[in-house]
Amino acid sequence: MNYRFELSKPNTTEFRCEIAIGAEQTFQQFHDKIVETLGFDASQMASFFTLDQYGNRVKEISLMDMSTGEEGEPKTLVMENTTIRDAINAACIELDYVYDYFADKYLRVEYAGEYKGDASALPLCLLCEGEMPRQTSVEEAEDWGFEDEEDVGYDDSFMEEFGGSGMDDEPRRGRRGRRSMDDDYGFEDEGDGYGTGLYDDEYDEFNDSFESLDDYIDKL
Repeated sequence: MNYRFELSKPNTTEFRCEIAIGAEQTFQQFHDKIVETLGFDASQMASFFTLDQYGNRVKEISLMDMSTGEEGEPKTLVMENTTIRDAINAACIELDYVYDYFADKYLRVEYAGEYKGDASALPLCLLCEGEMPRQTSVEEAEDWGFEDEEDVGYDDSFMEEFGGSGMDDEPRRGRRGRRSMDDDYGFEDEGDGYGTGLYDDEYDEFNDSFESLDDYIDKL
C-alpha cells in the first residue's frame, strides 16, 4: 500500500503540500523528499513525532540516534531504520515534522488516503502551493546571541566622575606620565636609597644628636 500525506503549517491555510510515499519506504526517504521539495538545508536537524488522538507528541523519529545509552531509556527511532508502516496505523494518522530547531518551527503531516498511481516514482510530490515555509539560517540564529565582545563595554562614567576610569585607568595614567607605586607611598627610586624619602629630616636629626640607639634611649 502507498500513502498520500498532506503537509501544512499549523493554524493557517496559507501553505499546502502533498507527498506520496510507499508503506515500506523509510522516514529518511520522506524527510529527503520534503527537504528537496521545500528547498530546506539538508544539514540541519529534523525529526518526525507521532501524535496521539489529542495532538500530543508521543514518539520521536529522529535523523540520527540521540540516545545516551542509559539503562531504562526509551529506544530511539531513527529515520533510516523506520518505515512509514512502522508508525502510521489506525491509532496514528498524524505527525509533526520539526524542520527548524532554532525557532521551533514544524509542519503538520496528515494521512490523506491511499495513493494509486505509479509506485516506481515514489516518493513523489503531488502538489505544493502557497507561501513556502522557511528555515532559520545559522547566521540569523547567531544574531539572537550575545553581542560581540568588542561591542560590550563597561560603563565607567561613575568612575570618571570621581577621577578614575575603571579597568582602563592604567593606560590613561601611562599617557599622562606613569607614576610608580613608590611615588604613591612617598618613596623614591631604589637607586636613590631610602634615606631621601618622606622622613629625611627626622632621620637626619636622629643621626646628628645621638651616636647610638642606646644613647637615645638613655636620653629618654
